[in-house]
This record gives sequence, C-alpha cells and structure tokens, in this order.
Amino acid sequence: MTIQLTGKEFDEQFQEADQQAQRDPSDKLDVTYKFDARISNGQRRKVYLREGLSLRTDIHQIRDSLRVNFPERICNNIYFRFSLSGQGQELFASRPNEALSPCVAGKYRIVSNGLQPQMIGDYLDTKPYSFLGVYFCPSVLYPFVPSTDGKLPKNLQHLVRSSSEEAYVRSGNIQLMMATVLQQILHCPYHGMIKRAYLESKAIELVALVLDHEIAIQQEDIKKDTLKPEQLERVHYAREILLRDLRNPPSLEELAHQAGLNDFLLKRGFRQAFGTTVFGELRSHRLEMAKQLLAEQNISVAEVAHQIGYASVTSFTKAFKRQFGLSPRAHQKNCR
Repeated sequence: MTIQLTGKEFDEQFQEADQQAQRDPSDKLDVTYKFDARISNGQRRKVYLREGLSLRTDIHQIRDSLRVNFPERICNNIYFRFSLSGQGQELFASRPNEALSPCVAGKYRIVSNGLQPQMIGDYLDTKPYSFLGVYFCPSVLYPFVPSTDGKLPKNLQHLVRSSSEEAYVRSGNIQLMMATVLQQILHCPYHGMIKRAYLESKAIELVALVLDHEIAIQQEDIKKDTLKPEQLERVHYAREILLRDLRNPPSLEELAHQAGLNDFLLKRGFRQAFGTTVFGELRSHRLEMAKQLLAEQNISVAEVAHQIGYASVTSFTKAFKRQFGLSPRAHQKNCR
C-alpha cells in the first residue's frame, strides 16, 4: 500500500524529532535526526558549515511505497542533490509527463532559488535511499566572481532568481570527480574544527565541479540527447563488454568495433550516458568492485588489486584512496 503525505506532514517528522536530535559532541552544528519509523527507517544529518552553506545527507529505507505532495514554495537557497541509492521520481504537478529528476543512483540535480511549483515525489523502492545535498545562498558564490562588478558570469546568472521566477532545474550524471568528493565527504576522517574546515572545502569543491559542468552545458560543449536511441543502446552494450573482464579489458578501438560504433560516437556516448570517459567508467567500476570485495571477503589488498586488473598494489592503493578518501586497508578494517 502506498503511503501518501503532504509536504508539511513529511517535514513535520523532523520538527517532532528535534528534541531527540543527536548532536556531534565535537560540533554542535552537526545534527542527526531520525525519520518517523511509521514512514521510514533511517536518519537525516545536517551540517551547518557557515552562514548560507550547509550539507545534508538522507539515508533511510521506506516501509512501503511513498508519495509526497509538496506545495508550491519559494526557495531562498540553491541546492545540488546527489542520488547515491534508491529509485523513484519527482514531477511538477503542472507537467505530469515530464520528470523533474529520476531519483536513481548516479544522478544529480541542480535547483536554483526562486519559485518551485507544486511537486509530486513518488518513491517506489523499498531498498535503502541515500542522498547528499549541498545547500547554499547565492551570496556564497559572489566572493569567487573574478570581476569588480560583482556579477556572476552570464552562463551562471540563470541560477540566481527572484521569488516570482520559476526555479531552474537540471539533472545530470554524477561524474567521476564528483563521486570522489562525495565519498570523501561521507567518509570524513576528522573531528571538530578540522572536520568543519575539511567539509566546507569539499562542499565548495563539489559546487565548483557542478558549476563547471553547468557552464559547459550552457556553452553547448556538452550536448544533451545527441545520440539516436539505437546508438545509445550500443553504448550500453559497449559498457557491458568493457566490464566483462576487468583484468583484460578491450582497447578503445576493439571496444568500438565490438559495439558497432566508431571511436568518436563511443567516447561521446559514454559522456552522455554515464557522464565520464570509457576508461573513467572502467576505473570507477573496478574500484567499486574492490570496495565490495574488501568489505565482504577475507582477502588481501594485493589479491583484490589483481582481481580487478591492477598490476601494481601501489597504483591500486592510490586510486582507491583518491576515489573513497581512505586506503583499502582502512576500509577493510572499518568493515570488520
């Protein structure tokens, strides 16, 4: 049975939980709330980094399919939200056939400030959902403006809107560098003041990466929906081929040939479908596989490196730490 809530009812569960909120002993501005167990099992964590800038993570598992009707509202913050697991969709009520954003792993969403129309969120997956969001006021961007007039570059000005303008919304694929920073935030090894400095720097880095992608889109360096459906299907087939044998993956030319594409379409297709390069996708998959092996099996770091196709344990260790913010051994120790 689908649970139906208004946006107010959904938000009230955290207001009611405020008295029982857990605060980090070393940081009173790092607060964790529990979801209402009648709706979902899990928690929401908010870290208030400085005025106008905060991080939020939601990790929870809904008890049943959930539909939330969010009313029209004015948003003062810009936010970037990254979906790490779970499956659902969110729609503007005025555009029921147009998905605002599929809430699926590997996708991110930009929402500017301004007027956000009534929205319907359908969360269908009873497996765990996890999101990480960066919320910031437009004023956070202005110190980085490289001009004396204080104006954002033209290809970013659409992110700052008045309360009467409809919010700008765009979805995209989480790219490798974004994924790396997300993992570093989630596995922050510091506490107190050092933690806050680290998380603030990573939040700003994440904002910079998304804005760089946004500028590229606005400049039409990245084309959306440029491949035909049959070509996109071949790109997904190419990914299957690429990941079949992590120790001996095909070369770019071999992969293009086997998938029935030329090099140019293959590279462009991977950027469009997965937000990364061919071998960026291979590297990311190898490291995710390594993470899983280290967590689930009694296996040495050297054996894991060999299984996923790294000839050097040193190279594997560096790549793993760059991706997840900690060494393979530290990750394995944390999982035991």
